[in-house]
Amino acid sequence: MQIQLLVNGTDHAIEVHPGELLRTALRRLRYFSVKHGDETGESGADAVLLTRTPDVPHSYRLVNSGVMLAAQADGAAIVTAEGLSSPRDHDLHPLQEQFVTCGAIQCGFCTPAQLLAAKQLLDENPNPTEGEVRTALAGVLCRCTGYLKPVEAVLRAAAQLRGEDLPPYAVDIIDAPEGWEWPTGGDGGGIEPGGTDVQTRTQTVPVKLAPPETAVVNKPEPKVDALKLVKGRAVFADDLEMPGMLHGGLLTSPHAHARIVRIDKSKALALPGVHAVLT
Repeated sequence: MQIQLLVNGTDHAIEVHPGELLRTALRRLRYFSVKHGDETGESGADAVLLTRTPDVPHSYRLVNSGVMLAAQADGAAIVTAEGLSSPRDHDLHPLQEQFVTCGAIQCGFCTPAQLLAAKQLLDENPNPTEGEVRTALAGVLCRCTGYLKPVEAVLRAAAQLRGEDLPPYAVDIIDAPEGWEWPTGGDGGGIEPGGTDVQTRTQTVPVKLAPPETAVVNKPEPKVDALKLVKGRAVFADDLEMPGMLHGGLLTSPHAHARIVRIDKSKALALPGVHAVLT
């Protein structure tokens, strides 16, 4: 059967079988931000925003595409993480920007669904409390972050969308205990020639200052793959796709012990989709 989907503003007419899940159909359309977290929708990693009235403000609702049939979404408009911003690397939605800035991305598997859950919240409530943010994100299970940084990122994104000036993001720096000093090597003396003492003094090595562009110690730096993860790009093994790849299969003899005299491949080669028969 054929269904019509409007995904991130692009119309798709796609053939699906009656039992095909919406998640499977979207991933066939190369929307790899829609993840396969489980079979029952409990992880929330398969969440997308869906509506049948895209012209009505705030009508998009978060749904689990892994427990919804593709046929049930016929005629619906859908937003995935790929649709939050343009494909250009540094063109980010405020939510994506703050997730990168705050270090709210670890493995990144649940990040697309968290972004969509947060978007629905901010569309309906531009000034949420921390508790409301936590409730909105609770449906997307996240093992890595403990939710602290994602909640912080959503609150900063909300302030950014309200037009407020954001203070520079800073991490907490723990000061050294009072009176603590770097160990010095004193005179740097070693053991006397022929002596039996063990050299235990620490020698001070002159510090070579790094150029500013490489001086990253003591300040937050974006995760190296944050942009790919926050945009929902194909970065996981299950997202890898090789168009046109051929798949092979083994055909074993139905006889436990037999001598092959001749193999006629003509009927096998005539089957749809068969490109070669190797013997």
